[in-house]
Formats: sequence, structure tokens, C-alpha cells
Amino acid sequence: MFNQLLLWSTFIIPWFALIPLNKTDVKKFIPAALFGALILTFVFQVADKFNWWEIEENIILLTNTTPFVYGLFFVGTIIILYFTYHHFLFYLLTNLIIDGFLSFGISKWYEHLGIYKLININSVGVYLLTTVIAILIYGFQKWQDTVMI
Repeated sequence: MFNQLLLWSTFIIPWFALIPLNKTDVKKFIPAALFGALILTFVFQVADKFNWWEIEENIILLTNTTPFVYGLFFVGTIIILYFTYHHFLFYLLTNLIIDGFLSFGISKWYEHLGIYKLININSVGVYLLTTVIAILIYGFQKWQDTVMI
């Protein structure tokens, strides 16, 4: 029961964090968040194929992708870009800290709870993977700025 509450919370609650933010700026970063969610969804498919991790508990309708992708990750991408965009080093440092917390802290806790377990990848691999995704998201947003009016 606790795991389900936690999973649903990571899916729904982060969206409320967008309410006080400037709507125009939030809309500007939605394509980058979608891009990031698409990449992460693809990563989850690759992870399934290569047995990097196994999701042991999930919410209904999701199989090998966790609600983290469409809740906390999606909203977190918008918020990080909202506060750090145009300052790449600050953006990167922010992501390195948050990705470290997720890879070495939250990941271990989720394993302990039985939500998932790492198999053919370790926390360092997850950390490197999330860092590369963060850099791709920033590059996408820079590109997006040149093509959107």
C-alpha cells in the first residue's frame, strides 16, 4: 500500500509545483520535458531488453516504465530549466546534485522498498545515464530556441 501511494505521489504531486511559476516560461520548457521523457522512456525499453533493472511494483497501466518519468522527472525538468536555463554550468551542477541524490539515495530506497532492483547496471551507471540525458535536454532546449518564434 505504501509503495502504491509513493508511486502515485511521484506521478501526481509534482504537477502542483508548476502552479506558482510563470505560465509563459513553463510553456517554453514543455517541449524539452517531453523530449526528456521520450528519451527516458526509450532508456526504460533498452533497460528492459538488456536487463539493467527490473521493475517489481508499478501503477496500473504502466509496465516497464515508472510513473517517475511522467511526473517527477517531467516536472523536474521544467523546474530545473526554469531556474537555471542560460547558465549551463549552473544547470549542469544542479543536475549533477539531483541525479546523484536520485542515483545513490532514492534508487537504493526504492530497491529496499521492492519497487525495482538494479541488475546489470549499478548506481554509477544510472548516474552517468541521467547526466547524459540532462545534457541532451539542455541541447534540445538550445536548439528549440532557434526554431521556435
